[in-house]
Amino acid sequence: MADLLNIKSALEMIEDDKDLLRELYTSFVKDKPFDKAHLVDLEKQPDTTEAAKYVHLFKGAGRQIGAERLALSGQALEDVLRKKTTGNVEELTETFVTDLNLTFSAVKDALKVI
Repeated sequence: MADLLNIKSALEMIEDDKDLLRELYTSFVKDKPFDKAHLVDLEKQPDTTEAAKYVHLFKGAGRQIGAERLALSGQALEDVLRKKTTGNVEELTETFVTDLNLTFSAVKDALKVI
């Protein structure tokens, strides 16, 4: 299973710049609050492109900070929303939201030590 928060990988992507990583982590938890109800509303639309974009925003941010599990669950949900594959949107959404919440918590903890 992928790491919840792979700090080593995140640091490698930014050439071991801990100050930048701290900024990215702070931005992740503060700049764009996630709204599950908003996502679910977007998923109910006939065209789920906006839902896919919303997921992509958080998935992409997660990928940048080493949140591997969030990146995987976000990609799975985004692929279904973009009709690249099939799957149960409700189950994939729950997994994504769980991973996102766990990642928020892990990032907050990491901010205390980096």
